[in-house]
Amino acid sequence: MYLDFLVKIPEAAGKITYRKRDDSCYVYYEYDRIYDPTRKFTNVKRAMIGKQSKADHLMMQPNQNYLKFFPEV
Repeated sequence: MYLDFLVKIPEAAGKITYRKRDDSCYVYYEYDRIYDPTRKFTNVKRAMIGKQSKADHLMMQPNQNYLKFFPEV
Protein backbone atom coordinates (compact mmCIF):
# COMPACT_ATOMS: atom_id res chain seq x y z
CA MET A 1 0.00 0.00 0.00
CA TYR A 2 1.36 3.38 -0.98
CA LEU A 3 1.53 6.32 1.40
CA ASP A 4 -0.34 9.48 0.41
CA PHE A 5 2.61 11.86 0.00
CA LEU A 6 5.62 12.28 -2.29
CA VAL A 7 9.29 12.05 -1.33
CA LYS A 8 12.50 12.56 -3.25
CA ILE A 9 13.97 9.36 -4.71
CA PRO A 10 17.01 8.44 -2.55
CA GLU A 11 20.48 8.97 -3.96
CA ALA A 12 22.11 5.64 -3.08
CA ALA A 13 24.81 5.09 -5.69
CA GLY A 14 24.29 1.78 -7.48
CA LYS A 15 21.42 0.73 -5.20
CA ILE A 16 18.36 2.27 -6.92
CA THR A 17 16.83 0.62 -10.00
CA TYR A 18 13.66 1.23 -11.98
CA ARG A 19 11.23 -1.18 -13.62
CA LYS A 20 8.45 -0.18 -15.97
CA ARG A 21 5.16 -2.04 -15.95
CA ASP A 22 2.32 -0.88 -18.14
CA ASP A 23 2.01 2.87 -17.56
CA SER A 24 3.91 3.05 -14.25
CA CYS A 25 7.55 3.04 -13.20
CA TYR A 26 8.45 1.36 -9.91
CA VAL A 27 11.51 2.15 -7.78
CA TYR A 28 13.53 -0.72 -6.28
CA TYR A 29 16.26 -0.66 -3.63
CA GLU A 30 19.06 -3.25 -3.74
CA TYR A 31 19.80 -4.26 -0.17
CA ASP A 32 22.00 -7.36 -0.59
CA ARG A 33 24.11 -9.38 -3.04
CA ILE A 34 24.95 -13.03 -2.48
CA TYR A 35 27.52 -14.77 -4.67
CA ASP A 36 26.88 -18.45 -5.48
CA PRO A 37 30.30 -19.99 -6.26
CA THR A 38 28.86 -23.23 -7.63
CA ARG A 39 26.79 -21.45 -10.29
CA LYS A 40 29.24 -18.51 -10.57
CA PHE A 41 26.33 -16.14 -10.32
CA THR A 42 25.38 -13.24 -8.06
CA ASN A 43 21.87 -13.21 -6.60
CA VAL A 44 20.63 -9.69 -6.04
CA LYS A 45 18.07 -8.99 -3.31
CA ARG A 46 15.78 -6.05 -4.14
CA ALA A 47 12.68 -4.59 -2.58
CA MET A 48 10.18 -2.22 -4.17
CA ILE A 49 10.21 1.04 -2.21
CA GLY A 50 7.75 3.10 -4.22
CA LYS A 51 6.22 4.29 -7.44
CA GLN A 52 7.74 7.09 -9.49
CA SER A 53 5.58 10.21 -9.81
CA LYS A 54 4.29 11.00 -13.29
CA ALA A 55 4.38 14.75 -12.65
CA ASP A 56 8.01 14.90 -11.40
CA HIS A 57 10.44 12.09 -12.25
CA LEU A 58 12.66 12.94 -9.26
CA MET A 59 9.85 12.23 -6.77
CA MET A 60 8.09 9.01 -5.79
CA GLN A 61 5.13 7.79 -3.79
CA PRO A 62 6.68 5.57 -1.07
CA ASN A 63 5.38 2.33 0.42
CA GLN A 64 6.09 0.60 3.76
CA ASN A 65 9.43 -0.81 2.52
CA TYR A 66 10.71 2.73 2.03
CA LEU A 67 10.19 3.44 5.73
CA LYS A 68 11.98 0.18 6.59
CA PHE A 69 15.13 0.95 4.54
CA PHE A 70 15.16 4.74 5.03
CA PRO A 71 13.85 5.38 8.57
CA GLU A 72 15.53 8.78 8.90
CA VAL A 73 13.13 10.38 6.39
